[in-house]
Amino acid sequence: KLYYSPGEYGWTYFFSSIFLFLLFSDFLIYIIHRAFHESKWMYKHIHKPHHRWIIATPFASHAFHPVDGFTQSLPYHLFVLLFPFNKILYIVLFIFVNFWTISIHDSTYVVPSFLQNFINGSAHHTDHHILFIYNYGQYFTFCDKLFGTYLHPTQEKAKDTKSV
Repeated sequence: KLYYSPGEYGWTYFFSSIFLFLLFSDFLIYIIHRAFHESKWMYKHIHKPHHRWIIATPFASHAFHPVDGFTQSLPYHLFVLLFPFNKILYIVLFIFVNFWTISIHDSTYVVPSFLQNFINGSAHHTDHHILFIYNYGQYFTFCDKLFGTYLHPTQEKAKDTKSV
């Protein structure tokens, strides 16, 4: 249910729903993204166009088959069917998701090294594009760690983030 006034569910729920939205969508995107990689048919016919960019670029962030884009967007829409969510926050997070998706494809490693164990940044996603079998998460690394697909960013990339 989308609602307008933050007071309708309270400010505590308003702010905690941001984290719930990110965790929920990260988990489902992990499952969908990994399924696209593990199914040879889905990878070849649906997800492979996105991986034409071995070294990810901002263009690659939105360059994919329509079924891929639709399927990976489902968690965002499913969330508001299952949980109350503020309309303005939904738009703000829609914009955030787009900027985040571009940022993890731009090869600029801006996630500080002390957060790299938790945040799935550009270095993680670049390794995903190079190696294909690691780092399927969208925002966080917990699903990759839980399901054994986590790979810490390569040492060369990790050096780039120490100054951040």
